[in-house]
Amino acid sequence: MLLDTLDLEARLSKEEYRQQMDSLKSQLRSLQNACWEKQLPVILVLEGWASAGKGSLVKKMVDCMDPRGFTVHPILEPTEEEKRYPFLWRFWKRLPAKGKIGVFYHSWYTHVLEDRLFGRVAAARVPAVMQQINAFERQLADDGVAIAKFWIHLSRKELKQRLKQYAEDPLDSWRVRPEDWQQHKNYDKYAAFAEDMVVQTGTGSAPWTLVEGECPRWARVKVFTQVAATLTEALDRLQIAPPPLRLEPQSKLEPTEPDLLSAVDLSLSLSEAEYRQQLKQEQVTLRELQLKIHNHKIPVLVIFEGWDAAGKGGAIKRLTETLDPRSYFVHPFAAPTDEEKQHHYLWRFWRQLPTAGTIGIFDRSWYGRVLVERVEGFASDAEWRRAYREINEFEAQLVSANYVLLKFWLHISPEEQLRRFSDRQDDEFKQYKLTEEDWRNRQKWDLYHVAVNQAIQRTHTTLAPWHLIPANNKFYARVRVIEVVTQAIRKALRDRN
Repeated sequence: MLLDTLDLEARLSKEEYRQQMDSLKSQLRSLQNACWEKQLPVILVLEGWASAGKGSLVKKMVDCMDPRGFTVHPILEPTEEEKRYPFLWRFWKRLPAKGKIGVFYHSWYTHVLEDRLFGRVAAARVPAVMQQINAFERQLADDGVAIAKFWIHLSRKELKQRLKQYAEDPLDSWRVRPEDWQQHKNYDKYAAFAEDMVVQTGTGSAPWTLVEGECPRWARVKVFTQVAATLTEALDRLQIAPPPLRLEPQSKLEPTEPDLLSAVDLSLSLSEAEYRQQLKQEQVTLRELQLKIHNHKIPVLVIFEGWDAAGKGGAIKRLTETLDPRSYFVHPFAAPTDEEKQHHYLWRFWRQLPTAGTIGIFDRSWYGRVLVERVEGFASDAEWRRAYREINEFEAQLVSANYVLLKFWLHISPEEQLRRFSDRQDDEFKQYKLTEEDWRNRQKWDLYHVAVNQAIQRTHTTLAPWHLIPANNKFYARVRVIEVVTQAIRKALRDRN
């Protein structure tokens, strides 16, 4: 085992420690300033045995840094609210902005350590959780985040001695939890879990550093040295990195690229009488299902994409018309704010996920990365190309967390779009809906046509399929959307029984 190769007899004298730490503290402060200047986000993960000295290590680390530039996140057992989301949700919310340092005192790895030990995560789920963690860290690293992860190791004897020492100290006894004693009681089992974690999640973008923890001075110097090395390497990469490559999208479809949009039957329609009858039936059904998903704690997320003037707003209005407003929300996504630009592009969507038992409706979504950001050049070539994989991973995580995920593309012809634009322009009550940006986007119809086709093809999965809705006829599109939603919720309820 890797952990068995550590020399737990490693020691540093007080004089050696003082000399090395003085230099390291100065170096870390300088590196923190450089990270701020270069807008480099940093994540430091501290894991290890109970009483391994993580707390004092964090204190020493932050003593030498500007407190305005870092945040320490002590990760405890998730709250009742946090349990109603995918397990990574609470960590996405805590990610540092560009130029900041986030120190995680325990982290997402509790899910494959303590939760695994106490049966809060099934053994069969562990490999999938490891994959989700690897995807999470790779996405952050690809976005420029520097990550350093540490496992502080103790022998069984040293662990018992420290737990006993803390438990007998009136000032420290509160720090010893019953779970900490279980680590000692199940030492071999917990060590095997830690070994598995290190092997499965020690990647090139986020490697583990194993730290001999029985001499606190040795452990601190080793951690500080590795943090300094990680930051220096990340800053050096920024210096030599070539400017991001920005390429124009294809101007036409390649022969091998299926034209999925052109296959949509835009002639499908409903008469007004048929529309009113079917709409009422579907809305009543959806209202009944809303109570059931609330009772079964099933989260539902419906995302709407489509051409400008395709009728997304009208479809959302009919979808929510009869729902209890206390159990759903609609979130429109426009251009990212300055705060949102300081994080990974998925950050703002993770923060707005619906909780278990509620319905979340997104007007536009993460697909902006491979659509508008691609076509308009707001994302580099590398950024939007890797987004297909990131999106598929994100959606798979939602589905694995029991989300009912529905993705709609509302499709209309360019002729129908022009007719609707003209109607809006001539109607004083609808003119606000038509902007100069809408006209500019229309001029790039062919480029968006390519981008949409590729996005649908590369993110249409068994877990999260696309629903292409013919929307030339608004009556048909509105009814069809609600019909698809009710069918998906019914299936989720059947699967729960």
